[in-house]
Amino acid sequence: MYAFVVFVGLALALAVVGEVLDEVLPIKAPKALTTTVTVGVAILGAWAIDYSVFRAFGQPLRASWENPVVTGIVLVGAGEFLRAVAGNLGFSISLGNRDRHKTA
Repeated sequence: MYAFVVFVGLALALAVVGEVLDEVLPIKAPKALTTTVTVGVAILGAWAIDYSVFRAFGQPLRASWENPVVTGIVLVGAGEFLRAVAGNLGFSISLGNRDRHKTA
């Protein structure tokens, strides 16, 4: 149970960090480049805190270097999935006031 909560929390935190970096950086990059940078940040983050979602669920990978790499990829996918689910439920995870100026 705790492993899943930590996984979801890290995925949401990564999604928020990605949004903050997208808002703060003055250069607007294409979506593919933004996703690639987010995957890199996720891999570095998983490596820095020595976290593996697979070890947390009792399924370690073959090589030790695979744990942070695949964990970073899975965290980005889960963050995008949670953002899509929240969007379909009517919640907004995005930052800033992009939608506040629209009139009905």
